[in-house]
Formats: sequence, C-alpha cells, structure tokens
Amino acid sequence: MRVILILTALAVLLLPSAAPVAGTVATNESPRPTMTTATTNDISDLLGSFPPKDVASERTEQIFELTYHFYLRDAVGATQARTVVTGDYSRLPEGRFRWNNVTIAGGSAEGPLSPATPLQVMEDFGYGLSEEIVDESLYERFPGSDLRDLVKTMVWDGMMLELVDMTLDASDALPLHEFAEVTGYEDFDVQMCDWGKLTMRDLRVKWSGVTMMHGEPCAVALYQSFSNPVDAGPVSGRSCYWGQFWISLGDREIERLTLNEDILLETPSLGGATRVLNIQREVDFEKRT
Repeated sequence: MRVILILTALAVLLLPSAAPVAGTVATNESPRPTMTTATTNDISDLLGSFPPKDVASERTEQIFELTYHFYLRDAVGATQARTVVTGDYSRLPEGRFRWNNVTIAGGSAEGPLSPATPLQVMEDFGYGLSEEIVDESLYERFPGSDLRDLVKTMVWDGMMLELVDMTLDASDALPLHEFAEVTGYEDFDVQMCDWGKLTMRDLRVKWSGVTMMHGEPCAVALYQSFSNPVDAGPVSGRSCYWGQFWISLGDREIERLTLNEDILLETPSLGGATRVLNIQREVDFEKRT
C-alpha cells in the first residue's frame, strides 16, 4: 500500500504572521567578545549580537546540500526498507526555491543500497513561498504516487529553513538552556495536500550554545515538537520531530539545519486487523561554502 510520509514544516506558511516566542529574556548589546573560554555570560553576549534583519534580507542565491535518510520499520524496530536522497536545494531571491542534482538510492533491510540514480525530473524544479506547495497541481509532473510523496516531503522539509528565519525575528526572546513555546502552534491543524491532516501540539525552541562552522562562530539552537496526531483517512498515528540549526553570528544566515522525525502509523490490513508502521527520517541541509 501507499506509505504516507508526514512533516509539519509547511505550517509556517499557513499562519497569518511570524509566530512569536513566548516569554522574554534580557540580552546584552555589548560588542561580541573574543572566542576564548566559553561562559554562560559570554554565550549570552554572543546571542545578543546578531546583525539587524535588513542585513540578512539582502540575500543572494544560497545553495544547501541535502542528505535525506528514510527508514521503514515494523512495530519492533526491524528495518524493512531504506532510501537515501541527496541533492542541491537553492534559496533564491524574492522567496523562490529550486532543486538540482537530486539522486536516489534504495534497498532492503540487508545488503548494500542500489547505485544512486539521478532524478532528472527534479532538475530545475522550482516554486515560491506560497500555498502552492500544498496544491496537488505543483506535483503533477512527477510520475507515480511514491515519487510524488517523496518530492512533497522534500519541499516541505525545505520550509524548515524559512521557519528558522521567522524564529530569528524573536531571537531576543529566545532563552538559553531552556525551551520556550513558539506561540501559534498549539493544536494547530495542517492540511497536507491529499494526505490528510496533522495537528501540531506545540513547537519549542531554545539556544544551546555557540560553536564554529564553516570557519565562523555560529549560534546553535534546538527545536522539538512531540506527539502530533496524524489523521489520514484509514491511516492514523502520531509524528514527533526534533533537530538543530546553526546561525552565523556574522551575517545572520543559516549555515546548517538538521531534522529527525519519528512517525508511528496504524494502517488497515486484510481481515480487519491493523498493521503498525514506524517511519524514521534523518534530514540534513548544509550550506555550501
């Protein structure tokens, strides 16, 4: 049967405005200290030193290298199928996005993956930051429901980068070392094309510290959203996701984003019984330097 993949990043497009972070914390506007011994005060100073948003808004094309691992498991965790996708994801000026150089490899639980095969149908596939990403007509060019499902998931995963940008709008209210709720995501229903509905319970974010990436200091944040119900007709279950993102303290740009998702689904089978499927996904967008 058709396996339904669920991801909730597209909810950011369906909110009327950028979602604020609940609560406020004090920030230090003093110049950024030298990266020597890391203390809590040093980290707080660094996190308060983001450049103004208008600096980051002068964006040229950015290319992120995607690595996507998909695992289909049974109720006790035994792997039944694996898929690995790689590709180049471009964030273009004026809110446009494009895919290039996408490859896919697959295999069963045992043995090596098949050789990576180019997905030529995805070359130069583009779209805008709008509700068209939840319109079935956007995906008509892709043959077969399995490929369309994969492409939808990749498109919606990419929207996590835009969600991070909105989170930065409230970065001065984002606490260090403790999670804060992003308001507007409590029991929020997301209609996902023809797949069904996902209800977001909550979304929590926190700064976790500062590190180096691509030769420059970056703020690191953790995010998580657990126990999100899935209702897709005869298929139902829940989705939990979490990950990290790295933000340059020099130009406020995203350097890397990771996403982990665990989906548990009950599906009908012959004889009236139900079958439990466990889908696990590991997604990594890293900016090309």
